[in-house]
Amino acid sequence: MRMWMLRQSLSLTLGVFFGFAMVTTVFAQSSVTIEASKDNTLYEDVAGATSNGAGENFFVGRSNQLTGSIRRGLISFNLVGQIPSNATITSVTLTLSMSRSNPGEQTVNVHRVLADWGEGSSNANANEGGGALAATNDATWLHRFFSSAVWSSPGATYAAAASASQTIGTIGSYSWGSTSALVSDVQAWLNTPSSNFGWVLIGNEAAAGNAKRFDTRENATSVNRPRLTVVYTTTSGVSETTPEKFALHQNYPNPFNPATTIAFELANRSHASLKIFNLLGQEMASLVNAVLPAGVHTVQWNAPEMSSGIYVYRLEADGSVATRKLVLAR
Repeated sequence: MRMWMLRQSLSLTLGVFFGFAMVTTVFAQSSVTIEASKDNTLYEDVAGATSNGAGENFFVGRSNQLTGSIRRGLISFNLVGQIPSNATITSVTLTLSMSRSNPGEQTVNVHRVLADWGEGSSNANANEGGGALAATNDATWLHRFFSSAVWSSPGATYAAAASASQTIGTIGSYSWGSTSALVSDVQAWLNTPSSNFGWVLIGNEAAAGNAKRFDTRENATSVNRPRLTVVYTTTSGVSETTPEKFALHQNYPNPFNPATTIAFELANRSHASLKIFNLLGQEMASLVNAVLPAGVHTVQWNAPEMSSGIYVYRLEADGSVATRKLVLAR
């Protein structure tokens, strides 16, 4: 009887879904991992003559020097040709390898840079903490491009609010994301490539002796190089009408194994969050975390490694919340 009711419920759901089939916008989800296109260290220097454009490492925080001890890392990723220009970004993760550290944990914030900067041929010696003489077009504490263009204020021009934060402790790999601010940054760069100036990483600058060293794109160990993982959706159809309501439809197929499709409607352009939870309330997956246009959208959840059982999917957008259950049956 219970299975018959499930089938009946599914049949009714399909009727509603296919009633929208001629007017829905269907999205296909993809993921890409991008290597950094440039990176550098800003060494606090009243002369603005120190950099490390071609070095294997960049630094964040403060060294043990009595003066000029602040270090900030610059990093940028070229999205052109990597992600379709009409894509909607749903998830962004920045991953870095930290290879040398002063003792203790420190918070490292990622801020969006507001002006272009350069990576020249300077290459520091030894552990690279002291930098090298800046080369033409290097970014320095004072210069965006040494020595022809300067920052509006020393130490880079960047957004005051951090796009993401991470606590950095012992040597290893660390990731920032996915936050709504990181998603917004990458979406803006995709929409307007000329505004893509990357991020600056800023650590604890209140006390000396806490600097962290990260591997750059020039690092000899390829797996330790910076990478940006972006999940996005692309349009495969165009909606003919705009929904007049916020709605979350039942997934199809349901029960499913291992993939199912979830459709939802947005009456207005808004930030949408679609997540999967188990019955204990633990988050299992984040399928959508982006600003989407008004319309009917679909996204697929592929769960080959998940256990059989009942899960809950939750949509939040434009001040509204909706939840439904789905069944994974092996």
